[in-house]
This record gives sequence, C-alpha cells and structure tokens, in this order.
Amino acid sequence: MGSKSTILPSIFANLPKADHFYDLFGGGFSISHYALLHKMNKYKTIHYNEIQENTIKLIKKAISGFYSYKNFKPPFITREDFFKLKDEDAYVKFCWSFGNNGKDYIFGKDVEKQKESLHNAVVFGVFDSFSKSFLGFTKWHTDDIIKRRLFINENIREKNLNQQLQQLQQLEQLQQLQQLERLQQLERLQQLQQLEQLERLQQKLIITAKDYREVDILNKSIIYCDPPYENTASYGINFNKKEFLDWASNINHPVFISEYEIKDSRFKLIYEIDKRSLFSKGNNSKTISEKLYWNGK
Repeated sequence: MGSKSTILPSIFANLPKADHFYDLFGGGFSISHYALLHKMNKYKTIHYNEIQENTIKLIKKAISGFYSYKNFKPPFITREDFFKLKDEDAYVKFCWSFGNNGKDYIFGKDVEKQKESLHNAVVFGVFDSFSKSFLGFTKWHTDDIIKRRLFINENIREKNLNQQLQQLQQLEQLQQLQQLERLQQLERLQQLQQLEQLERLQQKLIITAKDYREVDILNKSIIYCDPPYENTASYGINFNKKEFLDWASNINHPVFISEYEIKDSRFKLIYEIDKRSLFSKGNNSKTISEKLYWNGK
C-alpha cells in the first residue's frame, strides 16, 4: 500500500552514504529490496524491520524463492478464504486485498466469479464457459504464467466488453500498475536469489520484527522511515505520530522520513517528487506529492 517503487531511485539519490542502512517501517520490503539490489556499494548492511511478524514470514519465503511460478501455483482465494485466512497468512492478507490494505477483499462481488474463471485459466490452464468465451480459445500457446497474465490484461483493455464486464475493466485498470509491480518485484526477488547465495545475502541483510523504538542502531548509520502517513488508510496498527516525531528528533542519528507533509520545524524538507496515486482512476486520476524530510543530524 502506498508503494514507492517508481520513485526509489530519486529517494536514494538524496540519502547519504553510511555503513548501515535502517529501514525501520519496512512494510512490503521494497525499500530494503532496492537497497540490496542497487546500493550495496553505499551501505555495508541493510537492516529491515517490520513490526508485523506475519509480514516478515512472507518476505523470507519470497526471498527463498517459494513464490516463484516454477514452484508455486497459487490457488484462487475466494472472499470466504480471504476473511478466514488473512489474520494468519500475510500472503493472503496483502496479495489478495484491495490496494494491499490487508482489510478488504480484492474483488467486488459482481466480478469475483469472472476473476476466478480467468485466474484458473491463467494459472492452471483450466477453462470454463466464461474463460472460453472471453478469450476465444481453450488452450494456451505458452506455459509462462506471467505472459498469460499480461495477455489477459491487454485483452481486457482492448476488447469491447459487454455491460457485465465493464466493472471488471475498471477494476483491472485501477490495479494494473499494482499487479505489474508485484510481478516485477517477484522477478527481481528471483534475480536477487540468482545473483547471491542466500548465505551471503543473510550477511548483508538483517531482519527484525520490533517496534521502531526497540531496534538497536549501530554507529555510522542512517535511518529511513516510511511510517503510516497522517490522515491516510490504516495498516491495522496503532501509530502515534507525535511520539514518532519526538523520537526521530531526539535520536543521535540521521533520520529521513517520507511523508506528504510534516508541519514540525524540527524537520527539514530536502526533496519533493510528484507521483500518480495508485488509488485514483480514470478522470479522477490525481498526482500526489511525496516529500522527504531530515532531522538535521
């Protein structure tokens, strides 16, 4: 939720070199992942911290290659499955929730059956009457699930859909960037596994599941924080913004904070970039300003 994948190069261009990089609100791992792939000449170790332990388990399984399509054929998660499993399984909670918010099922009731039909066609090559009619064939010419899925997205955009599928089209357009981003992240995680043995990676990557205030910060470190933004959707945890800013101001390390706005004179705005909101669509598409603040240390 609130992914920064498209602006990570710009963010890191404004972060100084240090021995240790701390990602204290690690979330979906995109910040630490980018640092591991592209910034190991800038930082000796990457410290990924995320307070939700189920998310940590999800990230570790992804790094191990568990979710590679070569090994993992994901079953379709129904609405009933989602609410039954989301509190125990971070994969279900985040990959099958709308906008990755961990609370709401990804599909509306009126399109869930169509989505299940297309999912089964893409992942398992199993066609029912809907997928046969929608795609116009009953057998794929490729075993590559990613290529199949991209074909589905392209097909939905280009086809003149009937009224029954108009909401499906809107939903696909809304989530297209998120879906492609997830696929790209999985591919990059597989690249990471190929480039370095897991044992070597573990020497570079330190994973913790603590409150941000409980993480031990080594000397010659910088801290990056991407906390829940003020006045935005919740991540399912209580977060006190004032306490966090007090902590970030008092700690004797450079702290960099991503936010829409911080109205606190203790923090300096050092960078600002516009990006398209993933939660807007069509004529309501809007650009939001991501800002990077520094505690002056």
